[in-house]
Amino acid sequence: MTPEHASLRLSGISKRYPGVQALAGMSFDCLPGEVHAVLGENGSGKSTLLKIAAGAVAADEGRVEIMGAPLTAADPMQARRLGLATVYQDDSLVRELTVAENLYLGVPTGAGQDAPPVTGMAAWAAAQLDRYDLDLAPQAIVGSLTPSQRQFLEIVKALTAAPKVLLLDEPTSTLDLPDVEKLTAIIRQAQAAGTAIVYVSHRLPEILDLADRVTILRDGVGRGTYPVGPELSEAQLIALMVGRLVESEYPAKLGARATTAPVVLDVQDLQGAQFSDLSFQVRAGEVLGFAGAEGNGQRQALRALGGFLEAQGRIACHGRSIPCGAPRRAMAGGITMLSADRAQESIFPALGVRENMTLQVLGRYAGGGLVSARRERADAAAMVAELGIVTAGLEQPIGGLSGGNQQKAVLGRSFLQGAPVVLIDEPTQGVDANARFDIYQAIRGKAEAGASFVVNSSDALELAGICDRVLVFSRGHVIRELAGDEVTEENIVAAFLTSTRVRGETADRAARPGFLAGLLGGGLTSRWWTPLLFLALLLLIVGGYAATQSEAFLTTLNFRHILLAAAPLALVTMAQFNVLMVGGFDISVGSLMSMTVVLASFLIAYQMGPSLLVLGFILCLAAGLLVGAVNGLVVRRLGINSVITTIAMLSILQGIALYLRPTPAGVVSLEFLDLLKARAGFVPLSFFLLVAIAIAGDWWLYRSGSGLRLRATGFREEAAKRNGVRTDRVHIRAYLLSGLLAALAGLFLSSEVGVGHPTVGATYTLTSIAAAVLGGAALTGGRGSFLGALLGALFFTLTVNIIPLLGLNTAVGIIASGGLTLFAVLVYSGWEPVGWLLRRLRAAFAGAAGSARVPS
Repeated sequence: MTPEHASLRLSGISKRYPGVQALAGMSFDCLPGEVHAVLGENGSGKSTLLKIAAGAVAADEGRVEIMGAPLTAADPMQARRLGLATVYQDDSLVRELTVAENLYLGVPTGAGQDAPPVTGMAAWAAAQLDRYDLDLAPQAIVGSLTPSQRQFLEIVKALTAAPKVLLLDEPTSTLDLPDVEKLTAIIRQAQAAGTAIVYVSHRLPEILDLADRVTILRDGVGRGTYPVGPELSEAQLIALMVGRLVESEYPAKLGARATTAPVVLDVQDLQGAQFSDLSFQVRAGEVLGFAGAEGNGQRQALRALGGFLEAQGRIACHGRSIPCGAPRRAMAGGITMLSADRAQESIFPALGVRENMTLQVLGRYAGGGLVSARRERADAAAMVAELGIVTAGLEQPIGGLSGGNQQKAVLGRSFLQGAPVVLIDEPTQGVDANARFDIYQAIRGKAEAGASFVVNSSDALELAGICDRVLVFSRGHVIRELAGDEVTEENIVAAFLTSTRVRGETADRAARPGFLAGLLGGGLTSRWWTPLLFLALLLLIVGGYAATQSEAFLTTLNFRHILLAAAPLALVTMAQFNVLMVGGFDISVGSLMSMTVVLASFLIAYQMGPSLLVLGFILCLAAGLLVGAVNGLVVRRLGINSVITTIAMLSILQGIALYLRPTPAGVVSLEFLDLLKARAGFVPLSFFLLVAIAIAGDWWLYRSGSGLRLRATGFREEAAKRNGVRTDRVHIRAYLLSGLLAALAGLFLSSEVGVGHPTVGATYTLTSIAAAVLGGAALTGGRGSFLGALLGALFFTLTVNIIPLLGLNTAVGIIASGGLTLFAVLVYSGWEPVGWLLRRLRAAFAGAAGSARVPS
């Protein structure tokens, strides 16, 4: 196959960011059925190259062709339709959705690869997983999966689209050796089907095993493309990548001195959620490794040592006992930790390199309440030089550095802190060979100076290269300790390989929670309909109590009044819910209701003919759509915060209403009001309309592809974008529906007041937010239901109704409503605050009981 028949071709690609030439005239091609590796240091331009190929980033110059067709814009959806799929290093999964929903979300529409109807999603997803021998439950929540399971799900999601070109960005960064072998089989399967595969990895043995060709990138420039064969070695690849020979990747170990040095870290009988009976000691200058197949408790044990997870047992540093479950206390006791999740738990992306490195030791430079910038900068600069951190300056935001340089900066923070024990989870994950060499040298250098390290890594070769001892985990227990000459890659892998099958079965069972566990363990909103049960029970309790206290409550007249009064609040709550689903707020809904009431007094006025009434009704709804469109466009196109945008719109709408009707005036058509108040028996027809809207809304939300895309956008917008969702359209549609429903709510409100009142809707804004939250909506987006919004509105209406019937002060109802809203948020979040308190009390009582049993 010749380059003329390439499935993917990039020609003369250049991309420049402020101060950085990421790519310069880069050309690259990948043939059908070829695995073409891209190798380079962090910051060499690999990620930029892949993002340009995937349509996620626009090139300044050059041309991208997929299957012979040009990629005409930086558009991931267009790239997907041309036949390209991408597996991102940080995945494009929505953790709150199920395995099946994530797979379904990944299938491009309109390219002959459409997924089946949503009703057949689970069976379809199971078939996709079975093709690659992945034992995952389609209904499992993705957030409950292990990192390796999520990585495989990401790969399967890309392959469900039957791509002609597959981009793999560090696909093995979270995989252990057995999982790498499984991934290799999947890649070979795709390769045999003619898929062109672009493979980015820092693990050189994988490249030599998998790739047909390798292209070297250095400083944004292509340094050549080489065929992979027996004559190409790891040392040659490193030399090509870094531009110099590297004699040895791993520095010398401490050796026999590690057995005679004093004990620094002493752990006895430590146990947590996924590990137990953990006891070991670490001596000064020793590097101890944690090994095991993913999901066997080694990571949880390390995080418990750092205070990131709750645990029971004894942890002591230099003989001083350290309480479990608090990173602050662990650091105060001499233990600091570097998390594997660098972006979320280790760095502050917007802060500079200096601030990230000195954050924990600012007291060292302080005097009289002021920080000595000169001394702080001097220490940070010295650490940058010592670790070889490549940065434009000490004040450059660390988020702009490569992964390897970020990791060096975080490591430098622990060195400046001077902690006697440093815990490192995946020390070189996503780090190139040259930076990896620098990190190993730094760790061994500090060990020589007396610092102790505990390292967890999925790379057995890495553990063998830097560790003096290795503890091998299986199913939460240490099954073997390797020391001295026993610490080899072969021995480490052999020790845990036999437990892989049991681990996989256990992990899958964990991904299939029981009904009660799924209902309560993950919060009531783990199932979208459970808040409805809570609200229905709440309505029955409150209504039942009111019935025992007042005979007037159960009258048909009172019920009709409640249902009529609920209509405007229910509609505006559904309006607010649309925007909450995408993580926004619409503060203008109350003023839009007021303006609609005023417009109705002009457009649907007293003694108008039927045709004019219909026209006025349409114009009022059109005004709501116009307001929604302006809100959506300003928020998405101009990038202004939704709260600021809709507060400004609130003022505009309120001003228009007051300008048109400075005081309440103008009678709304009696025929129109009678229509809105029409009833069947004692039940208003408007109530049937509300139920119909809510049911239709929830069917759309949970039984349609567009509803799934809305929820994905609300939960994790970046992942939705990577899956080809037009997130701007989703947001703007939410504001359009909000404006339409708020205008409809205003029309129903006009049936209560009957005249053009310019401020009548002012109180509805905050109540609509509270009712939506009480109905299960999350302020962060992606969660809730239209029926929940309806029931939340009914509850608030019921509260307002029973207060005078019970002879209570209005303030009581307001306080009770607010308290119940907070209670609902607590329940829907999974009782985490209460659970934390109960764990603390249980630990305290257990400690007291243990002390009481000790004989005096």
